[in-house]
Amino acid sequence: MISFDLECTNKHRFEGIFKDYQAFDDQLTKKMIECPICGDIKIKRLFTGCSIQPGGTNAAPAEINNGASSDNPSPASNKNTPNIFGMMRMVKEYVVNNFENVGKDFADTAKAMHYGIEKERNIYGESSPQEIKELTDEGITALLLPSIDKIEN
Repeated sequence: MISFDLECTNKHRFEGIFKDYQAFDDQLTKKMIECPICGDIKIKRLFTGCSIQPGGTNAAPAEINNGASSDNPSPASNKNTPNIFGMMRMVKEYVVNNFENVGKDFADTAKAMHYGIEKERNIYGESSPQEIKELTDEGITALLLPSIDKIEN
């Protein structure tokens, strides 16, 4: 079974559940899907969320492949494209290699830089959720980088 978020031309959103993508495509082509609110049969699929598919192929489905053919593959069909965890590792590696680690002094250092007490530079370190909230409340932008090893499994 597969579930899609759908929308009619009157902007009514609803969910459709189908046996597989082919069943959805067949019903959409034959105008068998109608809005449960207004009966409109001009329906489009909404692309929401993301799908993580460990292993297997990385080829993009036809409806989001932007017309790419095997002669002209899209970036999504590149077998060397990392999954979300690979991308997160790349971001972490970039930060470690290009930012200064200020350790547990992250929040204090970020505040000092924000208020002109210290020279601005790229930093990373550790902070509690309360410290991050305080930074945000003071208008200081901080990006949380989750521990990949904890969430991947």
